[in-house]
Amino acid sequence: MDAQRPDSNHSCEICGLEGLSDESLRSHMTNNHLEGAATCPFCDLGDITPKEMLIHVNSAHLDYLTPDNESISFIDDDDVDDSPYDNTKDHSSHTYASKPNQSNSIVEPCASSSAFSGHFSGLTGGWGEHGPGSPLRKKLALQLNTDTSPVQLLQCPLCQFTNVSASVLEEHVNREHLDPLSPSPVEVRSEALVEKSLDCPLCIEKFISSTDLERHVNFSHQDILSPQKPMANNEASSSGRGRRNGSINDGCPLCKMANFACDRDLALHLEDHYKRSDTTPDLSSDQLLARAVEQQEKDNRRLQEQKEFDMLRAQYGMDNQGNFKEQSLTNMQRAVCSGELTITDYYERQMELRMAENCGIDDQSSCTKGIIQKIHTLSSMSKNVVRTYVCSRVDHYASTYGDKGWGCGYRNMQMMISCLMHHTKYNDLMYREDGGLLGISANQRHAVPSISRLQKHIEWAWSIGFDAQGCDQLGRKLYNTRKWIGATEMMTLLASMRICCELIDFHRPTSSDGSHPQLFNWILQYFQKTDDFKPPLYLQHQGHSRTVVGIEVLPNSLNLLVLDPSHAPRQMAQLCDTGTGMNAMRMIRKGSGTMRARQYQLVSVTGFMQSEQEFQRSKTLTSTRIP
Repeated sequence: MDAQRPDSNHSCEICGLEGLSDESLRSHMTNNHLEGAATCPFCDLGDITPKEMLIHVNSAHLDYLTPDNESISFIDDDDVDDSPYDNTKDHSSHTYASKPNQSNSIVEPCASSSAFSGHFSGLTGGWGEHGPGSPLRKKLALQLNTDTSPVQLLQCPLCQFTNVSASVLEEHVNREHLDPLSPSPVEVRSEALVEKSLDCPLCIEKFISSTDLERHVNFSHQDILSPQKPMANNEASSSGRGRRNGSINDGCPLCKMANFACDRDLALHLEDHYKRSDTTPDLSSDQLLARAVEQQEKDNRRLQEQKEFDMLRAQYGMDNQGNFKEQSLTNMQRAVCSGELTITDYYERQMELRMAENCGIDDQSSCTKGIIQKIHTLSSMSKNVVRTYVCSRVDHYASTYGDKGWGCGYRNMQMMISCLMHHTKYNDLMYREDGGLLGISANQRHAVPSISRLQKHIEWAWSIGFDAQGCDQLGRKLYNTRKWIGATEMMTLLASMRICCELIDFHRPTSSDGSHPQLFNWILQYFQKTDDFKPPLYLQHQGHSRTVVGIEVLPNSLNLLVLDPSHAPRQMAQLCDTGTGMNAMRMIRKGSGTMRARQYQLVSVTGFMQSEQEFQRSKTLTSTRIP
């Protein structure tokens, strides 16, 4: 039957040229309307390369060349009647259908044939000049993509499925990955899915298993990947006419980009989103500004914390800046400028300071002697005082220009040593050649060591194993620093000279009003003991230390008698004056209402070490907690 077909004449649908055969029509379309054309012959697209023009015609205007789903009977069908206008036949059974394995097939045609029917609606009978009876129209398909590069394969973001068609890929995703009740079989899943983390192609979420990823895509991005609902033929026709008339679709649902020429352009644009597995949401200017402000606040807070930390280190002398000698010279110069010292006094004290540092003995410039008996007398004469208990002889040592602000612990050590040196046994232990105070000879038994000498002695005690924890906390160095010391350093000093001592820790208030009645009761019991020699007590609390030299018993309360290194020698001298003594007693009296620190520590001297085992045990400091 094919041999009996006469050569049909065709006309160009673009320029109207007639009398063309099949091959002539193809050559005419390619040479005159496609190759080298400045604009698309079907639309207003221009300024593109010939290769891009071929791709554009293949993808956007294929329905003009190979229309799909036409109700046309072709002459190559054996069942077609010879009469080309016999409408009694069922033409729907002979409609044109593209074959996937056809060698002349081009990229998928558009779903609607409305563009073709609308283009030829003005011709006779609605079929045009080349209606029924014309050669098979699929032979008119031009080989427009023969010279172009191979079409890029599109890969499913959830498995290894690939296809050149975006619509086929979309249908695959909808059918295979969007049904949580019927997941794909485990045996067909690719090994690529078994990874530590899988990225969602539509957002920044990460998942461990492919099942979780599928469920996330199904519920979180259902509006993006759900299949399109089929439209009626009239709706499809109206939408095709609307696009040709210049209407705009809804745009990309991911980035909100609009003004796509057709649905295919929108589908290609969506494919770009699917390919990017590292898609991250764009940050608006407000979000960037908020992040910058937050980072600036963090930096400012970090700088403030560092500044406060440096100030705290400097306050406690942990910055290793300055020492007793340097601070003495600096503060004496300021005293000269303020008129507190004369030039003569400045040079005299500078000379005394230099001699004291060289020999390791305090210059006694801040010492007030013989005050314990004065305190006992004034207390006994005071009104409402039932009884007064005081310790043995103690000299008061005040802070000077060199240790003001950090040397209270060392000054209290000097007060304790000034008491112990008046006892023969303690004097022998402190001034013996092996294990006594470093650098002080036996002929200087009544000399009180300077602050620098006390620092060296504590470092020596650390070196032989005393208080390893405290040694680490203070950086294993005290000499030539302004570091603060406390009750543990007092115990280290005494225990290293084989003097037994006890550390009592009142770690919390024992009254509802924040006072420490048990502290007062313990001190009362200590001074009530009938001993021939009664050393004072070293009292430590947060930020300061003092020396307890006695206690007053009142009808309903107790008062501690406390020597404070912060009191200047001229203030202590008032205790020796009959006219000012009673007023000066208020300076050393401390009732329960004035002792409201959260924690107090006491160091008391209890005797002598009798054996080497006791000396070795004392290297590990222990305390007694009350309550």
